[in-house]
Amino acid sequence: ESLKILEAELKKKESELHDLAGQLSTKRKSASKKFATRVNQELVDLNMKGAELLIEVRPLETLNSTGGDEVLFMIKNSPKDEPRPISRVASGGELSRIMLAIKQVIVSHGWPMTYLFDEVDTGVSGPTAEKVGKKLKSIARAHQVICITHLPQVAAYGDAHFLISKDVKKGLVHSEVTELSKEDRVKELGRLISGEKVTASSLTHAREMLKSSRTI
Repeated sequence: ESLKILEAELKKKESELHDLAGQLSTKRKSASKKFATRVNQELVDLNMKGAELLIEVRPLETLNSTGGDEVLFMIKNSPKDEPRPISRVASGGELSRIMLAIKQVIVSHGWPMTYLFDEVDTGVSGPTAEKVGKKLKSIARAHQVICITHLPQVAAYGDAHFLISKDVKKGLVHSEVTELSKEDRVKELGRLISGEKVTASSLTHAREMLKSSRTI
């Protein structure tokens, strides 16, 4: 008698569970289209023209802790390409920009957060690097952004600039983090531009980059 009651209750709960999973799946499919559209707009700004992010929501045979769907992030590098999983086809630089585009889209939702970008500019340079810097600065308007970079185009957009250096003392490697003053920051950007030998022209360029970044 007790088993019959429990089995009936179990069937009722399973029915409710499938109904909730169905509602969640519908919401996922609707949200994924809007989300992909906004991310693709950001990718154009990051010089990934022709690339398109697609989000596939596929049904699972059995429910799990996240519902009844498998969510796949796919990418097309050109309109003629077939969609393929991002993890298989995207280069380091592309992955960095896709992640930055995703963060830019979700930045307006939820509480302020801290984002740590470890060389998000991998594989990019020139105008694209400058656009990455602008995106990071845009995210930093609502959140805290910590970015590790070797590109002057990105470093110039930071509100503060810290130099990380390493030194060997008594056989041990020590790391030191130093916040740079305004003038030291110009020198460091100049070094990033021209290498170890900092020239007058690279310092002038560094000052122009810092001045330009403040107008964004």
